[in-house]
Amino acid sequence: MDAPAPVLTGFAAEPGDGAMGVYPVQSPEAERKDRGFHALDWGLLGAGAATRVLDFTSTEKALSEPQYFHEAVLPKALVKNKPAFAAFQAGTVAVNYEAYRFLVHHNLRSIARVSQYMYVGVMTFQVAHNYQLLGNPPAN
Repeated sequence: MDAPAPVLTGFAAEPGDGAMGVYPVQSPEAERKDRGFHALDWGLLGAGAATRVLDFTSTEKALSEPQYFHEAVLPKALVKNKPAFAAFQAGTVAVNYEAYRFLVHHNLRSIARVSQYMYVGVMTFQVAHNYQLLGNPPAN
C-alpha cells in the first residue's frame, strides 16, 4: 500500500516556500544597533571603578586602627596583604567591565545599565557606611 506522505503544518523551512508557519527571522534592528559604549555607559563603569577605589582606601584606613575595626566580609589574609587586596579590587573592576561589555555586545544594554545602577548603589552605600564608621570611632 502506498500511503500519502505526511504533511507538516505550522513550520516552514524558508520564507516563501508556500507552507504556512513560522521561521526564524533576524530583526533588522539587531544589525543596526550600536554595540559601542555611550557616555552614560562609561560614566556608570567609571562610577563602579571609583567605588572600588574608595572601598580599598576605606578598608586600608580601617585596618590602620585594628583596636576599633576589623574586616567583616573578606578573608583577613587577603585584606592584610595590600598588593593582593589591590589586585582583588582591580580584578573586580575588570570583571565588571567585561560583563558590561558582554551584555552590550549581545544587545542587552538596558540590563547592563540596570545591573550597573544596582552595583554602584550597593557599593556607594557600603563605602559611605565605612567612612561614617571611620569618622566616629567607638569610645573605649
